[in-house]
Amino acid sequence: MGDEDKMRFGDMLRRARNARGLSQEELGSGIYPPHFVSLLERGQRQPSAEMVRHFAAVLGMETQTLSWWVEPPTVEDAPALAAAMFAANHARDLQDAALAASEAEYAAGLARDQRNAPVWWDMSMLQAQSLITAGRLEEAEAVLLRMDGSSLLVADPALHSVVQGRLSTIARTTGRLLEALDLAHRSVESASLLSEHSPTRLQAAFILIAALSVKGELDAAWEVAIGLDIEDVPAVPSLLVARGAWAIGNVAFRRGEIEIGREQHALAARLLSPRADLEAWAEFHRASAMFALQAGIADETVRTSLDHARAGAQVLQNPRYRFEVMIVEAYFALLHEDLETAGELLTEVDDGRALLDFESTLDLEICLGNYFVARSSVARGVRHLLEAARLCTEAGADEKAHELMDQVGLLTA
Repeated sequence: MGDEDKMRFGDMLRRARNARGLSQEELGSGIYPPHFVSLLERGQRQPSAEMVRHFAAVLGMETQTLSWWVEPPTVEDAPALAAAMFAANHARDLQDAALAASEAEYAAGLARDQRNAPVWWDMSMLQAQSLITAGRLEEAEAVLLRMDGSSLLVADPALHSVVQGRLSTIARTTGRLLEALDLAHRSVESASLLSEHSPTRLQAAFILIAALSVKGELDAAWEVAIGLDIEDVPAVPSLLVARGAWAIGNVAFRRGEIEIGREQHALAARLLSPRADLEAWAEFHRASAMFALQAGIADETVRTSLDHARAGAQVLQNPRYRFEVMIVEAYFALLHEDLETAGELLTEVDDGRALLDFESTLDLEICLGNYFVARSSVARGVRHLLEAARLCTEAGADEKAHELMDQVGLLTA
């Protein structure tokens, strides 16, 4: 096939875009970055079915019309697949989540057409994780569900456990706690077929702990947590030990076992490093500071974690994460009775609340409630606490909802 034929889709896409006066950014509309649209238009990438549907919708064209111009895949084009994998991983290393998702989608499509299951798995998972990082959770969930139902996902308990675990995390993040718990149990069940100290098995346990903890089933979460014995297992990577300590510490804080929580978080802090995994390092310090502040602790250790979280926000340039850090900063200001700073932070986050996930929205409502109570605006504070209780009830976190209603009762007595 000649170069002119290979340019068919790209030529048509560019001409249709220009005819409608759209820029490459507008055509991508936040889903596919301009750089990737440019690669498509220059014939250096061929679109997946999802891409064709997206562009057809933006251009107001029939999907089939665009599909006619897509070049049939070359089944054994190994160099093209290798180049696509490199591009996807390079975008990930550059922390460009949108581009990494697009490149990984393209690479996964090539791997699927070539029936290369290992590469299809790696690229599909990279696509899903990049979408999660970009806050595009519905798209990530759709990718994971397709993976779970694909014939390429052979009867491998480790792969099924990972997919179910990712789906559980998304469900928890979006406030579907009953579903998150069910998926976490499925992940653990699949992983139970693996060796006792398999990293996948341990990761499934961490996800179950998180699902139980957020739902408020703290005794069950603690039972799972204390059953873990990862520090004395040499084969377990230090990053996984850190995640285990992080998960156990979270439950301990929620149960009021403050010293155990601090010990476990101190272990996680020693093992995590920004060089090994910047996103995990930053998120841990944000979460650790929040748990300590919610326990009434605002010492130098907490200040250090908050400084690390701020540094992570500057490097990651993720608006959602920046707002999450600002909520922690507001809690810190409240504990130091700096109501002016707390108010400024909360106002900015409230304006951008559409970017927040379930847990961060809940933290924001509780923090706003406490802020207005501290300002002697009890009625406004109660409204925010009632909203937090409503969110918990709808998500299935009944214990937390009761706790918030008890707080409201004391304020209105």
